[in-house]
Amino acid sequence: MKYLMFIFNVLVFAGGTCLAGMGVWVVVDPAGFQDIVAARAVLSAGAWLLLVVGIALSLLGFLGCCGALRRSRPLLLLFFILVSLVFLTQLIGAVLFLVHWKQVQPEHFLSELQRNYGGDEGAEVFSTAWNTLMVTFSCCGVLGPEDFGNGSRFQELHPGMPWPQACCARDGLLQAGELLGWEQCQDRSPGYIHEQGCFSTFGKTLQKYISLPGTCSLAVLGIEIFAMFFAFCLYYNFD
Repeated sequence: MKYLMFIFNVLVFAGGTCLAGMGVWVVVDPAGFQDIVAARAVLSAGAWLLLVVGIALSLLGFLGCCGALRRSRPLLLLFFILVSLVFLTQLIGAVLFLVHWKQVQPEHFLSELQRNYGGDEGAEVFSTAWNTLMVTFSCCGVLGPEDFGNGSRFQELHPGMPWPQACCARDGLLQAGELLGWEQCQDRSPGYIHEQGCFSTFGKTLQKYISLPGTCSLAVLGIEIFAMFFAFCLYYNFD
């Protein structure tokens, strides 16, 4: 039982280290993730939360390993209490996520796109990121090609263009691929323009792959339950 608890806590330590590494990656790369949707505050808060949770899990894993190997009842009791708190926090966070994730609306992303997007030749990170996303996922804007009208920054910079070339179909998924037809794309001919907005495209992609992070989350919660169980058993068996 002692060595089983050690193994489970090694897994907790490894998982916490990975989370902390991801948090550091996002925090120290403000010109990447944090500029894609021009929502720095949200992504920054999420990155710091990820970093704090990762460090906390790493410390808990290390504490559990020490408590098991040293046969220390105070360390095991402290480990059991802390893991219980983390477990309850994760459950509350999961419930809040399930309750509020459907309330995310495309209007925020649409306003950011119309205010910041500069076109196919835009050099800022926001424009280049959106160009890459639209070409890679074969989508156009947030809701559709109409997003680039209605007084948007793109319309001001390119008054003669209804939408950017990133919305047009290409002979490949990369931006280096040639357009199938720019004139046909401007005429909105079927097969030459991506009519679907990126918001719905991302939603379908998330629904398709949501099982992977969900499985990982359940695995982490399962490991924490086993760790608490072994800590409880060892606490009452050690002298």
